[in-house]
This record gives sequence, structure tokens and C-alpha cells, in this order.
Amino acid sequence: MKQTLTFPIWLALLAILIFAWLTRLNRLGSPANFVFDETYHLPAVRLIASGDQRAFEWWHEPVYGPTHFDWLHPPLAKYLQAWSWSNLGETFWAARLPAAVFGTVGILLTFVIAQLAFGRPVLSLLAALLLALDGLWLVQSRVIMNDIFTAVWLLVGTAAYLWYRRQQHPSWLLLVGFVAGLAIATKWSAGLWLMGLLIWESLERLRFKKLYQLPWVVFCLLILPLGLYILSYWPLFWQGKGLGYFLDLQVQIWRYQLAGAGNHAYQSQPWQWLLNLRPVWYWSNGTDRHIYAFNNPLLAWFEVGALGLLLTGVIRQTKPLIKYSLHFLLMLVGVLLIPWFFSPRIVFYYHFTPVTPLLAILLALVLDTLYLRRPTNLSKLIFFSLIIGLVWTFWLYYPNWVGLPVGQNTRETIYWLLPNWR
Repeated sequence: MKQTLTFPIWLALLAILIFAWLTRLNRLGSPANFVFDETYHLPAVRLIASGDQRAFEWWHEPVYGPTHFDWLHPPLAKYLQAWSWSNLGETFWAARLPAAVFGTVGILLTFVIAQLAFGRPVLSLLAALLLALDGLWLVQSRVIMNDIFTAVWLLVGTAAYLWYRRQQHPSWLLLVGFVAGLAIATKWSAGLWLMGLLIWESLERLRFKKLYQLPWVVFCLLILPLGLYILSYWPLFWQGKGLGYFLDLQVQIWRYQLAGAGNHAYQSQPWQWLLNLRPVWYWSNGTDRHIYAFNNPLLAWFEVGALGLLLTGVIRQTKPLIKYSLHFLLMLVGVLLIPWFFSPRIVFYYHFTPVTPLLAILLALVLDTLYLRRPTNLSKLIFFSLIIGLVWTFWLYYPNWVGLPVGQNTRETIYWLLPNWR
């Protein structure tokens, strides 16, 4: 039985969102120079903001500064960033603001998904809090890149799908497909989520012998998203370029993805993402300020432990609806993670961003099952000790995520505790 969302729950959720917003907004405009792949993304944002047709032309030399611009990813996130750049001031702060907004909204959506999946407000609050303490989610919420936008659209799609399953009305699948189209129009990697959902939903139709509904599933989860993806390039068509040019651009993107981007000092393997073993060094002032795409270590290790407990069946769920939701979320983790093991190009820790909200929900489920459903003094002590530890490690590593000054001794003994963290 689903529990009621009381006023204290809403108040606690508001407090978590305020905390998340402030930690993202703090020093958002600093550094006032490029952070990692902003060297490619911001020039593309500036081209789009000025209506420059070169934004969709891959053969040009660098336009702004020494680096090329990003034509390798779909344009939806860049439209949002270009609007902010044009209307809120041509500054790094303005260009990064949409990411901060999306990152905060993603924490709210994590609460919504957990509530739709498991119907326990305390568990849902815990999931939101865990994501608010996630270092990778924080860093990606503060840079001019696409990943946080992709992840948040996928959270909207996941929430919409769980709502669709609750309502059992086919029309809601249109919303899922629409949001999936927005996600793909932000980054191709959203297609992993969509293909997983398409297979999942098709198997549901086979299971319940409703094959006559498969055309509707294909329309909602394949044709509609692809149509929206094409529409996301409307400025390209408005400039007079035809469908043939659009297809040529897609071929160029595909060739680049197949060829990869050479090697990089901070490339990693997907198994390292789960264990938080290979962060990405995003920025440095050359002395005492650095920005790393790196998770809260305690949180990452708790999450992989929770994932192991759930996958091995050590912690089971017997109620049908909760069991279904758990299997669905585990499926999404799988489709968003496993294909990266076979990527033809090098991959980075930031590709893990869409998985982190799901892991926060799964960890919240495990903690709720172990410590909150039948609370004793010992279970309460353990639970609150874990939460205090997570908050403490968040603040310990916060300077490493936002570029605050840190002494050499702290970097050597804490931030670079493991060789791969350096």
C-alpha cells in the first residue's frame, strides 16, 4: 500500500532541493575559462546563439579560439545553453546555468521515480538525498556539456513509463516516446535506454499475448522518437540544407564514433565507473585549484554493494509491483552500462552519469529494507551513521568538484589516495 506524502515529506524534499541548488549555484561562473569539453561545446553554443550556419558544418577550422566546435552531438542541449547565453549574458555562468537547473530537477525526478516504483516517501526522500550527495552528478550539473541533459530527459522518460504502467492506458506511451525523442536529440547514447525500453515493452506484449499492440509500441518508442530527433535539426533545414545534407552529417558523426578519438590520459573502462576508480581531471589553475569528475567515494562503494545484493538475490522483494519496479530499474542499469564495454571508441567516467540516479534509488531501497522497515535502536544507529558519513565525505570532496583551493597535503593524502584518482 502506497504511503501518503505528508507535509514533513514535502518540507524535507524542499530542503534537499535547496541544498542541491545552492551547491550547484555556488561559484558556477568560476572558473571563467574552459572546463574540459567546454572547449568544444561553448563554441558550438555561440554559433547557435548567433544563428551561424557553421554550427552544423563539420569541415570548418576552429571558429572561436584554438579548438574545434561540437558538431558530434545532437543540438537540443545546445539550444538551451544558447538561449541562456543570449538572454542572461554572454558568460560562463549563463552558459552553465541550464545544466545546474537540470541537475537539480533530476534530483526531484529521482524522488518521483522512487515514489512511483516503491511507494515509500522515506525511501524516495533518501534516493533524492543520495543523488544530491553524488559528486559526478554535481560536476556534470556545473559544466557546458550534454550528459546531464540526457540523463534528466531519461529520468523524465522513466517516470513517464512507470506512470504509464500504473495507468495501463496506451496513450501514456506517447509521452514516453516524446521524451525519448528529446533525449536522443540531446545525445545518441540515450538510444541505449530507448532500445532497452522497446525490447522490454515488446516482451510484455508477447507475455500477455497482446501482439496487436506491437505496432503502437513501435510507433511510440521508435518512429516518434526518430521523428523528433530529425525535427531537432530544424535550424539546419531552415538554413536551406536538405535531407541529404542532414544524412551526410549523421554519417560523419557515426564515422567519428566508430573511429574513436585516439587515446586519452583519463579514459576509463565501465567496470571502473562502478568502483569510482578512474575520475576525469577537468580543470586546474596550475597550483591549488582543481575540478575532477569524481563521485563521493563512500556513496559509490555503497551503491555497488547494494547493486550486488540485489543482483545476487541476497535482498529480495516479494510484492509483485515492487518486484516489477526493481527488475525494471535493474534492466535500465544494464542497458545504460553494459553496451559501453563494447564501445568502438574510448569512453570516460561522465558516460556513467545517467546510471547514477538509478543507483541512488537502488541503494535507497536496500537501506530502507535493511534499516528502516523494522527499525531498532541498532538499525537506526547504523543508518544514521551511514548518512552522516556520506554527508561528511560530500563536504570533504566538495572543493575537488567546484575548484576551491586545496592544500597539497590534502590532495596527496585524500584526493589522490588511490593511484588512479590522480
